[in-house]
Order: sequence, then C-alpha cells, then structure tokens
Amino acid sequence: HGRTDGAVRITQSVAAVSLTSGSSIAVDASGSNNFKLVLGTNATLANPTSLTDGMVLNFRIKQDGTGSRTLSYGSKYKFPGGTAPTLSTAANAVDLMSCYYDSTDDTLACVLSKAFA
Repeated sequence: HGRTDGAVRITQSVAAVSLTSGSSIAVDASGSNNFKLVLGTNATLANPTSLTDGMVLNFRIKQDGTGSRTLSYGSKYKFPGGTAPTLSTAANAVDLMSCYYDSTDDTLACVLSKAFA
C-alpha cells in the first residue's frame, strides 16, 4: 500500500512458539521459525526436529527472576570459533539467538546477541 512503483510489498510475521523450560528443551521447527524461552533451570536446547534446508530459526532466551541459568546445545548447533556462547546471567536478562540450517552439513550456524535492555 502506498507504493507507486508497481513493486509488491511483502512482509512476514511469524508467531513465536513458547518453549517449555526443563533439563532438555524440545524444538519442533515445523511449528514456527521463532521461539521464546524463559529459562527456569539449567538446560540443554535439543536438536530441532523438522528442519528444512535454508531455514532460519530465532530464539528469544530470557533468564527467570533468579538468573544465572546455563544453556547447553545439541550437536547441530555450531558457533563462531567452535565455542558455544555463555548467556547473560542477570535476572530477567534477554539474549537473542539466530541460526541458519544447512542440510548438506546438517548443522545450524548460530550467533548470539546478548543483554538486550
């Protein structure tokens, strides 16, 4: 709307799926590309199911009111330098993680941005 050049404007909005905190956190990529997680315990983010080549997954990870929760990652999650990042530890801290899936390597190339305020 409002464009005069004849180009089609396309926007995307994908509703986030809330993940359940626990020792192992299941992720079904067929449900959404966006996920929200409030960490209530130290946990492992399991390898997602239903991945397709080129898929981008976004995770909003929030510490609970206690904070200092840790998150480990399934074997498909790969990070720059080969080392998984440490989450922000403050109570209610918010980090964002984005991952790109490559089916040839069967890996998720991920980056984490920390401490949104």
